[in-house]
Amino acid sequence: MASDLLGRTNRAFPHVWLSLSTPYDSWSETWPKELVEAAIAANTVIDISGNPGLFGGQMRGTDACLMAKGTLDIERASDQNHACDLVQAHLIQTLSAIGRENIDFYFLRVRKPLQEFQIQGALEAMESAKQDGHIGFVGLSSEGAPLTTLGLWQFHDAFEVILTPRNHYSDESYRTLQPMAAERRVGVITSQPLNWGYGLPFVQIPDLWRLRNLTQSFYGLTLAQAAIADLAKDHPVLVGVRNLAEIQAAIEAPSRNLPNGLDAMLEPFRETFDDDEFWTGLLDSVRPELKQAAERRRADILTGSAS
Repeated sequence: MASDLLGRTNRAFPHVWLSLSTPYDSWSETWPKELVEAAIAANTVIDISGNPGLFGGQMRGTDACLMAKGTLDIERASDQNHACDLVQAHLIQTLSAIGRENIDFYFLRVRKPLQEFQIQGALEAMESAKQDGHIGFVGLSSEGAPLTTLGLWQFHDAFEVILTPRNHYSDESYRTLQPMAAERRVGVITSQPLNWGYGLPFVQIPDLWRLRNLTQSFYGLTLAQAAIADLAKDHPVLVGVRNLAEIQAAIEAPSRNLPNGLDAMLEPFRETFDDDEFWTGLLDSVRPELKQAAERRRADILTGSAS
């Protein structure tokens, strides 16, 4: 399941990476162990950023390929040394959680503009850790406005990979950052393939909406798998998973034949995500994740930031 060489890493990695997260429901004492075991068995890169304390303990004694995003605390660093200390402390916490002396990928997170001394301090800590063998590859994670990430990246060429959101509803960040990645031979990993906004994966819409028939399997894939497989043709895709079924579906996606007319099949979903009436109807949902998504949409409507 290897992809082409990933930029400056000069290594091939699987088409699908797994980001472990907690389920909305169906929690059990054995769930974390079962989820981690299934992820390790998938033989791909595993993101433990969501809860290194919970998932990291299950990783002890394994040789799984792991990634983690850095701390956002650098946004409050008062000087370069402070920023360096914050990153070092977070890295130590992460390595302690997984019981290892190194992690394969470690990403600088860019959510909003950073002061130059904050950037310098963070990069100093990451480069030192890389030289000491605690970090395999230094990455950049774009989590805010893409131009903010681009502005930092233009003046700091320390990154071997970049993580950027990309899906079939919005790909602004990818379109902004991919040209520089190609120019600098930096590996690209895309994220949020099914999260079209408001914290709600688009594949959850049919549970309560008129588009249920579009989620039926075709060509041996679900619509979610087809979306993942389509994006994975270009770069590795980081997919959020909460249970064994989601791991299996994500890992199997690139091995299937893509359907014809995927964009046409997704168009009704795009229309639904832009439908104010739909979100209003979810405000009374008994499912907390759907209600929260509707509340985020309503807030955006009130502030005028929603289309």
